[in-house]
Amino acid sequence: MKRHSKNIIGFIKSHYILFSIGVIALAGIGFAVSGGNGTNAELYTVKTADVIQKVIVNGKTKPVNSVELAFETNGIVRSVSVNIGSRVSVGQVLVSLDQGRVYADLLKAEANVASENARLDEIKLGTRPEEIVIAKTEVANAELVLSDAKNNISTKLTDAYNKSDDAIKNIADQFFSNPRSVSPQFNLTTPRAGLKEELNVGRVQMEKLLSEWTTITEDTSLFGVAKSEVNLLAVSSFMDKIAEAINTQTESNNLSQATITSYKTAVATTRSSLNSALGAIITAKEKLNTSHSSLTVAQNNLALKENGSTPQAIKTQEAKVLQAIADVQYKKTEIAKMTLRSPQNGVVTVKDIQPGEIASAGKAVISVISDNNLELESNVSEISIAKITVGDMVAISFDAFPGEAFSGTVTYIEPAETIVDGVVNYKVRVAFSEKYSQVKSGLTSKLEIVTEEKKAVMVIPQYSVITESDKTYVMKQAGQEFIKTEIVLGLKGQDGTVEVVSGLAIGDVINMSISQ
Repeated sequence: MKRHSKNIIGFIKSHYILFSIGVIALAGIGFAVSGGNGTNAELYTVKTADVIQKVIVNGKTKPVNSVELAFETNGIVRSVSVNIGSRVSVGQVLVSLDQGRVYADLLKAEANVASENARLDEIKLGTRPEEIVIAKTEVANAELVLSDAKNNISTKLTDAYNKSDDAIKNIADQFFSNPRSVSPQFNLTTPRAGLKEELNVGRVQMEKLLSEWTTITEDTSLFGVAKSEVNLLAVSSFMDKIAEAINTQTESNNLSQATITSYKTAVATTRSSLNSALGAIITAKEKLNTSHSSLTVAQNNLALKENGSTPQAIKTQEAKVLQAIADVQYKKTEIAKMTLRSPQNGVVTVKDIQPGEIASAGKAVISVISDNNLELESNVSEISIAKITVGDMVAISFDAFPGEAFSGTVTYIEPAETIVDGVVNYKVRVAFSEKYSQVKSGLTSKLEIVTEEKKAVMVIPQYSVITESDKTYVMKQAGQEFIKTEIVLGLKGQDGTVEVVSGLAIGDVINMSISQ
């Protein structure tokens, strides 16, 4: 926990005193006693204390340059809170753009998070009983539709057989002698050579076809329907040849024109009836196939609902929730970009914008110079930079002013790395908390950056900790023996102490002389 105080000098002095007392106390508590094996043991009684984490680096004073501030996005200026000469502090709002549209998008994104979370809860709970009832009803309805489709196609197949039987036995057979025998004879003349023989052979085939067809007229399977279609096409083809023969007939002593006309009409009507039957079968088959598919879909849907939500479905929805949350964060970032805040304590030197104007992305509109004429700059290693944030308090000392204490605040952390002697570093700037007239440019300084502090936590000396692999231990007293006990550490203090999160209790005694 980071704590800031207006009186930073007092904060540093008070902690310096506490630190000194802590060192003396530690020295007093550690003492040598005779162990069970006759060796000396340096013991420490676990207690509570404040832990302060610091990053200590060297710095140098340098002149403060003005900071030019610009928006990352275009927009209409809503407010300008400062004028040239205004004194500003770190984080103070200087200029804001109108945020109405982006704020509305943020509300929509937050509502989407709530919606996706509700959907996730619903998936985790599984299917509601009423949804299963609906799914079962859909299956039952699909079964009824399929049953109707089967009955319908069965009717169409029977109709096709009846029409085929009528076409052969009542229409075609009047033109044959012994039509149902093994050697029927077509009685009319046929101008095309071979047509009469084709008709005679075809009539024998039709007799066999009709005899076998009666066994599959109620077969609504794919095979049964296909077989009926093939039979119906065969009958239609046979009647086409009958029509060819009839249409070539001319009036004679044995055949009047009226008879020829009646023959033509009967054959044409039969052929049309057969074509209609074929169309009806095709339509009924499509309906049957659709009914089968609909029933399968309904059954699968019921099975899914009865089985509940799958882990994959839950993970997919969890991903949607994370995506919605990320969208909220993005909108908040966009809103943050629409406000310019002072990065340091100082004075406004340039103000090139007015409310109502349109700000262009990347164009500087505000300049702020440090309140003091000097600031401190330091290179912090990549190992320590993550601990530091803007606003951290800093204790400053100079070789040029021994015994004098100065204070400041971290005002800027450069985002890009700087390579120093082949090592990755990041530049950190520190502003003085007040104006020190004796400080000059170019002075070397020692910076103690307070990065974190915890009050009244359980602590032990760092050198009492045993580290093995990824685990940490201490030798805790248990009766006349010391037992190796695993502990979890927290914040490491600058004074050689370390916070113990778990594994020990206040008043426990540890042996520091056998920690290594």
